[in-house]
Amino acid sequence: MSVLDEWAAANPRSLALHERARRVIPGGITHDVRYAEPFPMAITAASGSHKTDADGHDLVCYAMGHGALLLGHNPAPVVEALGRAAQGFLHAGSSHELEAEWAERICALVPSVDAVHFTSSGTEATMLALQVARGFTGRDRVVRIEGHFHGWHDTAAIGAEAPFDARVPGVPDVLRQVVAVVPPDAGAIEAALATGDVAAVILEPTGASFGAVPLSCDLLAAIRELTTAAGALLVFDEVISGFRWSPGGLQQVAGVLPDLTTMAKIVAGGMPGGALGGAAEIMEVLAVRPGGGVKVKHPGTHNAHPLSAAAGIAMLDAVADGAVQSRADEMAGWLRRELEAVLERTGVPGFVHGESSTFRVAVGTPRPDGEPTDWWRTIGTDALKHGTAPVVHHALQASMLLEGVHLFQGRGFLSSAHTEADIDRTATAFERSLLRLRSEGVV
Repeated sequence: MSVLDEWAAANPRSLALHERARRVIPGGITHDVRYAEPFPMAITAASGSHKTDADGHDLVCYAMGHGALLLGHNPAPVVEALGRAAQGFLHAGSSHELEAEWAERICALVPSVDAVHFTSSGTEATMLALQVARGFTGRDRVVRIEGHFHGWHDTAAIGAEAPFDARVPGVPDVLRQVVAVVPPDAGAIEAALATGDVAAVILEPTGASFGAVPLSCDLLAAIRELTTAAGALLVFDEVISGFRWSPGGLQQVAGVLPDLTTMAKIVAGGMPGGALGGAAEIMEVLAVRPGGGVKVKHPGTHNAHPLSAAAGIAMLDAVADGAVQSRADEMAGWLRRELEAVLERTGVPGFVHGESSTFRVAVGTPRPDGEPTDWWRTIGTDALKHGTAPVVHHALQASMLLEGVHLFQGRGFLSSAHTEADIDRTATAFERSLLRLRSEGVV
């Protein structure tokens, strides 16, 4: 029996739930990243670093709410804050005290942020960032880096996946006239800025897909100088790196300050929510000014939703001193070393990399030569983003689940709730999985 068949046989309840979902949800999944063969797993409970699937299996979780759960599943401070807030009101349709408290926490932690506007997601945050940049500069064009992920709105979708010059289904191709897609190279970015009509350069400061294609701090500093000279704004998409790489995000670590910063995930404590922050002068274009002036409109029924605000405040208070990040970083570094050691012992080609409290596993591809920030030049951005061929990926995912470990598409996030026992269990599962896949001829 193949590993996919064995996993399917062990998870009849997940199969039944997927078949039910397919009758009313296209493809049976609500996020593309949850696609899995032979079918996706369903979850019924979670706590700390573990969760329980619909068939009763206990799993070490590395999905961690797509990176939103730095404290692990259901952390007491956040759950208690949600309970208190829910006793007040779910949606008052008015201003409330928590929205100011939430914004104050963000401004205190993120070095470049003087003022904040809230959104309901990271996608909305990046969409608002580009509208604010265009409104402030009076320019239309945007420069983005190939493979970087900024959500699914029209501008963000162009150049997010290879081939980077291909038409994106559902997105008008005419928008390419105002979106330049360039590789992570200072010369290419300088050339794109030379037209003099660029409103903003937007990028993930970690590199594409939270570090799949790493960027150096030197490149970030160079881009900062180039955008300043060109009169364009620099936007850091810290939806994932914000509050995870440090209390002030990656910008605090790198010492490079953008003009605008987008945030989501951790900022809302695992609840739906996002934010745009930046210099007061730039953010002022969002203000209603009776006397006139440029106004970028920003409605949103759930902007600064009181439950998201309560969760966000509790989360940011818990991570403000950096101890949580240090614990998660330590566990992730240990895990990366253990997984690398497994690859060496088994002789299966592959490599493991990552920064802060993240990791990525590429199976079937030898580790590229040179510095990680130059890997894209030798094996390509797309190869780095996806890491493992689909047939290997699905088999590895199923095998790891059978061993009690849930990877997040061959990668993962750690939280302060992960333990030494979780790391040992994961390394053992990885070794058993690689040996099994090799015996089946998959690797």
